Amino acid sequence: MLKQFSVVCLTGPRQAGKSTLLKHIKKTEWEYITFDQRGIVETALRDPDLFIKNIKTPAIIDEAQKAPEIFHSIKASVDERPERKFILSGSANFQLMQNITETLAGRTAVLELPPFSIGEMLGIKEPRFISSVLGSRTFSDLQSLCHDIKVKRLENIYYYILWGGLPKIYEFETPDERALWFENYRTTYIERDLRNLAHVGDLEDFQKFYSAVAFQTGNMLNLSKFAEDIGITVPTCKRYLNILRTSYQAHTLPAFHANVRKRLVKTPKCYLADTGLACFFLHYGSEAMLKNSGYLGAIFETWVVNEVKKICANLVSPPELFFWKPHAGREIDMVLEYGEYLYPIEIKHSIRIQDSDTHEMQEFMKQIKNKKLPFGVIFYRGDTPLTVAPHIMAIPLEYLWH
Repeated sequence: MLKQFSVVCLTGPRQAGKSTLLKHIKKTEWEYITFDQRGIVETALRDPDLFIKNIKTPAIIDEAQKAPEIFHSIKASVDERPERKFILSGSANFQLMQNITETLAGRTAVLELPPFSIGEMLGIKEPRFISSVLGSRTFSDLQSLCHDIKVKRLENIYYYILWGGLPKIYEFETPDERALWFENYRTTYIERDLRNLAHVGDLEDFQKFYSAVAFQTGNMLNLSKFAEDIGITVPTCKRYLNILRTSYQAHTLPAFHANVRKRLVKTPKCYLADTGLACFFLHYGSEAMLKNSGYLGAIFETWVVNEVKKICANLVSPPELFFWKPHAGREIDMVLEYGEYLYPIEIKHSIRIQDSDTHEMQEFMKQIKNKKLPFGVIFYRGDTPLTVAPHIMAIPLEYLWH
C-alpha cells in the first residue's frame, strides 16, 4: 500500500495487536510516535503544522485520532511532498475514519487488523484453500484440489473457539484470569471508546444491546424484537449496531439475491467479531460448557464465518460475502460471489453429513440462473472429503486453513 499511497491507516478492534505490529515496524527506518503520551499530544495540538513539519518521515503515528488537527497538516505535507510516508493507527475508529474520509480521501489506504486467525495461531502464513476454490471452475477442479491436500485433524478446536483470537488472552493461564481480562476489555471499550467517542447516552442500554447481539450471533437481526426487549427504539438499535460494526466488535452478512437492489432491503445476519468475547457474554468458562451448550452451533458458525472473512480480506481480489435465505426453509450460511461465479458454503458441526443436510444447497443451485455456480461446499468435522450430492462436496474444516 505504501508504494501507491502517501498515507496508510491501520485500524481494527481494540487489543488486536496494532501497536505491537507498529513497534515491530519501527525497528527499521521508521520513526514511531504515540499519542498515548499527553505531552506529545499537547505539542501536536499547539501547532500541528510545525509538529508534522519536524517529523522525519517515514513516520508512524499511533492513536492518531487523539489529535485530529494533524490530519489537515499531513494532507498539506504529502500534497507538497508526495514522497513523504505516514502510517496512522488507532482503535477509536469513529474519529479516525471520519478524519480520513473528510481530510485524506484519495491519499490514504485503509488496512484492518483483525484478531488472530486460526492459521496464524498454528503458524500457517498463507492459507490457499479459499483462493484455490475461487479459482476452480468445475466440480472436477474441486475434487482434484481436495485429492491433492492432506490435513491433520485439529483435536483442540474448541479451545480456540472458546478463547477467540485476541492475542493478549493467550498470555493468561487460567479461565479466571481470562474472564477477568474480558471483563476489563468490555468495560474499557464501553467506558472509554463509546462514552468519549461515540456519544452513547445510556451505557446500560448499549450494554444490553451488545449482550443481545452476542446471544444472537449467527442469526438474522430482528431489530424490532431487540428494541422491544431492551426498551429502546428501532432507530437507536440501528445506531448501536452501526457503532458495534464501526468499532469492529461485530459484522454483518447481507442476504444474497440475484437482484442487487433487493440485497439492500433484506435482513442481514449478524456475527460477533470474536468468539472469545461471545463465549464470555454467554458465561462459558470451559470447553465442556461450550460443547454442552445450546449455542454451540451458532458459535461454531460464527467462528468459521470469521475465519473465512479474515482469509478473504487478505486476497488481492476478495469475493463479496453473503448468506442466502429462501422464503421457507433454512438458509445457506455463506455465498461467495466472485465475478460471475457463486460458491455456496454450508457450515456443519457434525462429523457425518446426512442427505437432508444438502437440501438447501441443492435448492439454491436450482434457483440461481444468472450466475455460474460450479459446485457447493459443506465444511464439516469429518476426516475425509466426500461427494454427498451432485456437485456438492463435504470437506473437513481443517482444509480451510491449508
